[in-house]
Amino acid sequence: MVNKNSNPIVQEVIDKFETVTKMTSIFANSGGAIRGLMILGNAGSGKTHHVKQAFTGTNTMDRVDYVKGSSLTAPALFYKLWMNSDPGSILVLDDVDLVHKGKSEKNTILDLLKGATEPTKGERILSWLRAGTNSLFRENDVPEEFDFQGSVVWITNETQESLAKACGAHWNAISSRFNQVPVWLDEKEQLMYTIYLIEEVDMLGKNCYAKEGGYTKEVAELTVQYLRDNWKSLDDITPRVAVKIADTIETYPNDWKIYVEFSK
Repeated sequence: MVNKNSNPIVQEVIDKFETVTKMTSIFANSGGAIRGLMILGNAGSGKTHHVKQAFTGTNTMDRVDYVKGSSLTAPALFYKLWMNSDPGSILVLDDVDLVHKGKSEKNTILDLLKGATEPTKGERILSWLRAGTNSLFRENDVPEEFDFQGSVVWITNETQESLAKACGAHWNAISSRFNQVPVWLDEKEQLMYTIYLIEEVDMLGKNCYAKEGGYTKEVAELTVQYLRDNWKSLDDITPRVAVKIADTIETYPNDWKIYVEFSK
């Protein structure tokens, strides 16, 4: 059994995620003094969970607007920033494709992010001055410019290196405007932390986020055993992957190994 008290690797991972919660809490309570926060780490590792945990703990969830797992266009980002422009409002961009765009749209998106997180006490005017009016703006009476007094959280699976490459000349400005919290885990850290969550936190049982009531103890034990036996051949070893394996075991109790192997 993987226990945090006897395993320093697990404790290190816990400390990393506690840093995410702590930094997000400081961000939420900063009164807008911190304009941007960037959380970088493995997909499916629990970044979103710890960010939400911080907002819940600081009673600021009602001020948060989540955009999850999409490819946001520049007009859509302008609209979302306008919707969350009041002081204290927080726009969370979670696993949203912002940088793998055509050059013109990417530049516009990055310029909007730079303007929104500009470290100034005065106005932060964001403008959309184009020859044609966007239909999204017409339908929602979005002004051509507004003062953005909210803040932005960017949760991403990108590394700092890949972001720097994608952002190009914008990176220095983006990097200086966002407080960055990296929580990258290597394969062994992923394995031990995921098993710890299953065995110690009951992630697949009563504390399962993906299935009401969770999975049976037998399913959880089979999931752990599969992770221990096959961790070197898995692309990722995360809580999300563990849930996927558990769901496959429950759905196909006789042939689950075939389906898990097929979906690697």
